[in-house]
Amino acid sequence: MINNLLSRLNKVKSTGRNSYLACCPAHDDRSPSLSIKEEADGHILLHCFAGCSAIDVVGAIGVDIGDLFPEQVHHKAPVRKKFYATDILEAIKYESQIVLLAAFELKKNKPLDETDLQRLQLAYERIREAVDYE
Repeated sequence: MINNLLSRLNKVKSTGRNSYLACCPAHDDRSPSLSIKEEADGHILLHCFAGCSAIDVVGAIGVDIGDLFPEQVHHKAPVRKKFYATDILEAIKYESQIVLLAAFELKKNKPLDETDLQRLQLAYERIREAVDYE
């Protein structure tokens, strides 16, 4: 895509690896003020030093803003580390103690503060994850 984009611009010059300067097509530019950079992942960054937006720039050369972003490459899902059943049970045991402490406080009619409620929610989420672990 970078070559297609550069071919539509005037006075293009390289300013480094995958970096260019050109006249901005979105305004009457006689001296290059548009910076173009292709990132390692293929994304193209545009910056007009006169203040034109990237949407104005791509619109002026007849491409879509989505053309600046390559299609996502689908990679294999990362391999999850396998846990031993004893590790999962130990995590459930620990998080259950948090739940038990909260229950004791509530039984004594002591309200849980926001920090305690957040920790209780985290314990619940961790127990659910452990139970659902495959």
